[in-house]
Amino acid sequence: MFGQWGSLYTSMNLSSDKGTLLLLGAAHSLNHSLFLVLPPLLDEISRDLNASYQAIGVVATIAFLIYGVGALVGGPMSDRIGEVKVISLSIGLSGVATAVFLLPKSMTSFSAGMYLVAALASFYHPTANTLISKHFQENTGGAMGIHGAAGSLGQIFTPLVAFFLGKYFDWRLAFAFFGLITAVTGLFLRRIPAPARLTGEKVSPLKILTVPNIWIIVLYNVFIGLLQRGFELFFPTFLIVNRGFSGEMAALASSAVLFFAVGGHLIGGWITDRASPVRAVILTSAGMVAGMLILLLFPFPTVGVVLFIVVFGVALYGHQPAMTTLTGKVAPRELTGAAYGLMFFFAFGLGSFSTTIVGYIATAFDLEKAFWIMALLSCGTLAVALTLPRMMRRMQPPKITTG
Repeated sequence: MFGQWGSLYTSMNLSSDKGTLLLLGAAHSLNHSLFLVLPPLLDEISRDLNASYQAIGVVATIAFLIYGVGALVGGPMSDRIGEVKVISLSIGLSGVATAVFLLPKSMTSFSAGMYLVAALASFYHPTANTLISKHFQENTGGAMGIHGAAGSLGQIFTPLVAFFLGKYFDWRLAFAFFGLITAVTGLFLRRIPAPARLTGEKVSPLKILTVPNIWIIVLYNVFIGLLQRGFELFFPTFLIVNRGFSGEMAALASSAVLFFAVGGHLIGGWITDRASPVRAVILTSAGMVAGMLILLLFPFPTVGVVLFIVVFGVALYGHQPAMTTLTGKVAPRELTGAAYGLMFFFAFGLGSFSTTIVGYIATAFDLEKAFWIMALLSCGTLAVALTLPRMMRRMQPPKITTG
């Protein structure tokens, strides 16, 4: 058996663009799956550990903050030592780290597992986006869209698989199952061909802070992070508590959002390359607002949930290829990793506070009010998106001195 795996590993040919995107898509899926295990099992874990939603929300906040801060390290590290090395280590070791969840049940071991996985997984996104932007300098939006779509496609079954493993066996095994697959994938990532390295004097990653217009992109990612982190963690519980769904149906609904996310990535990438990344960001941001209002105001709740899944699933994930392409256009090539690290930090780092905020509101009031807060956050994304056309009109090609 192990000989067959070794033969497959050594014979894999990832020299083609298609092979590179395929494996990165798998890695992208698993990188998120390590965190998507929690939402469908939130109620189960809460009861098993005798912990409130607010307490678990605080753990999730710290984990996502670590996930975001690590991106600030991973992005510049990929600029220095190479994207392929960083990606393979990040994916492989984060999978191994899920073994911590197999320790005796306690909030301490649960928290330690979340924090360690977050730290090791945090290097992936800025590094993968940098690698794609260098490999696919034409039709970047389409490549980003395929990468995102492949990631979402793989995540579709994560909530369902995690729910059934947690319900019929043990929630700790759900984390370990996805960790094992992730660790194996880390070995295959070493086969990706590395892009040509830049030569010349090294540029300080801190110079990314001086790039014109980068802070508008940062602000957009703050709103997106606050919206997405709160939604991902509490959506299944919202459906159970506030819409009367069963646990199985809530997990299925989470998977359905990811199903439509596949289309969102592809549509967002197509609009980015055919029209512009700015138009794609504005359209998808408007879709997020529409989706949240449908969920909260539609007179027939079950129908409203179905419509929300379609509209919000496409819109939330459709912005990603456009925003990553836009970031690549704004940042100079020698600071691409630092730019994606900064973007990812604000989306996942500062955005992580959403889980604590939503957890507090859900505990003190109810989840309905918490989701109204997220509706306001979606309006914030649209407001910032509408400033992007003006930004692009005055944007000049960035120039970074190495002195």
